[in-house]
Amino acid sequence: MERSSAVRRVVVTGGLLALEDGPARADLVIHDERIAAITLDASGMDADERIDATGLIVTPGGIDVHTHFKEPADPLLEGFTTGSLGAIAGGVTTVVEMPQATPPSSRGEHIREKRRLGEAHSIVDFALWGAAINQPLEHIDEMLDEGIVGIKSFMAGSSPGFPAATDDTLLQVFRRLAGTGIPYGLHAENDDLLQAGIARMQALGRNDPLAHAESRPPIVEAEAVHRALFFAEQTGGHAYIVHCSTVGALELVRAARARGVRVSVETCPQYLTLSEEDLVRLGPFGRCAPPLRSASEVEGLWRFLADRTIDVVSSDHCGYTVESKEAGWDDIWQAPLGLSGIQTLFPITFDEMVNRRKLPLADFVRVSAANPARIFSLYPRKGCIRVGADADLAFYDLRERWTVRADDLLHRHKWTPFEGRAIGCRVVRTMIRGRVVYRWDGQHRVSAEPGYGRFLPRGYGRTD
Repeated sequence: MERSSAVRRVVVTGGLLALEDGPARADLVIHDERIAAITLDASGMDADERIDATGLIVTPGGIDVHTHFKEPADPLLEGFTTGSLGAIAGGVTTVVEMPQATPPSSRGEHIREKRRLGEAHSIVDFALWGAAINQPLEHIDEMLDEGIVGIKSFMAGSSPGFPAATDDTLLQVFRRLAGTGIPYGLHAENDDLLQAGIARMQALGRNDPLAHAESRPPIVEAEAVHRALFFAEQTGGHAYIVHCSTVGALELVRAARARGVRVSVETCPQYLTLSEEDLVRLGPFGRCAPPLRSASEVEGLWRFLADRTIDVVSSDHCGYTVESKEAGWDDIWQAPLGLSGIQTLFPITFDEMVNRRKLPLADFVRVSAANPARIFSLYPRKGCIRVGADADLAFYDLRERWTVRADDLLHRHKWTPFEGRAIGCRVVRTMIRGRVVYRWDGQHRVSAEPGYGRFLPRGYGRTD
């Protein structure tokens, strides 16, 4: 890795800035870690470092609120360091790390240990989820005291070592979080329907890739979302539906929001760009939960992204080993659930949203940075380009077209469900708190060491 010393003042000139209310041609002045000025011309200003962004689109650094770096370490996956490398190469400057770990992050002491590991190993800034796995509520309070930004539960037994929450746990946690603004993140699948579907497929001798999708049809997700929304409405809590994949669930979200229910929803590039046809092609390397859906469901999700029902696009990055995924070629049930994708997350989202579907650049900023920062109490220090914000920036070059290849990935395990996909933009520079941590000049150039990343406690974004 290249090393780079800290600088006092950085000037960024000539770029098209992706602001929340639309693009603007302007220069940036960065003093230490924060944006000090946005001006029409900073070319004559003294600076320790100058960055010529002519021809580039400069966006707020991406915030991936759904990563599985799994520290304390799981040998199948990766940690903060290798996950961070993939992140910065894809314009991600902040992650919110999920609580699946060994043990699950379900007590105050677990959060302290994960924070210690992140501060030692992460390049990107990071916040933390805590787990609700039917433990006493005082353990939830312990984690809140340690600064977590959200609580996560599974409504189905889909994650080994991470018990599904009972309905009583769901209700009690919603009640505990009501009024705090803290989102309750839910993996929304109905456990009874899911387990029965798997049993039916296996009884029929089905072990092909489509058996996975057919065991978890859209109603499995929609019913769980319906129940989550009901609990949120009854308690005044904030439901956060992770990796939503179906039109039916999003219709429920939109209707609940119209009634005043506090609900946010994320989806992922795999649900916006891959379908069951890809699952057949990818086999175990396309096995995730919820599963990849029909082409009509995929297209339907775009209506809800365009009308702002979908708030966030995240990666749900699960970097399993190639060997563990290969085990599912002859029997799909043997492959672990999850896809790798942090490095491709925002280049694919930008390309599909802005280049191909011609959605406004501001919509990309909304789902990649501003909304994640707002929902997880990091705004306006994170998630936007404005005076006083942390100078977290991603520089996109629309002239740099590339094809996704596994050997181009910087995260630990070299595979991707997007292998061979052509992308019409590339992140050519990434900055975290005023420091360039990554640049592309035909090769990946990393200029920050593990431990540069900062822990972001709940409320980090407050400016008072």
